[in-house]
Amino acid sequence: MQTANTTRMELPSCRYFPVLQRNDAVTQNEDVRYLQRLLNANGYSVNTDGGFGPKTQQAVINFQNSKRIKADGIIDPLTWKLLGVCSTVF
Repeated sequence: MQTANTTRMELPSCRYFPVLQRNDAVTQNEDVRYLQRLLNANGYSVNTDGGFGPKTQQAVINFQNSKRIKADGIIDPLTWKLLGVCSTVF
């Protein structure tokens, strides 16, 4: 009997992801747009405009509360990990 050789993709370390937080003065950026797509995929409806405004911040807080972690609205390595895009916090 021959078994299939499956290759498991390893996720990158969370330390390579940027810390994101609300900043109404900053122009749109792709990191925030990526975050917004992840929030939408997890059931938190936000516009994918690339701006980290009050609605994105509230969606992050709601996500963090659902995971029972510190709900500060800041996307840190642990929050990235819980969003499923990286594997280790350190």
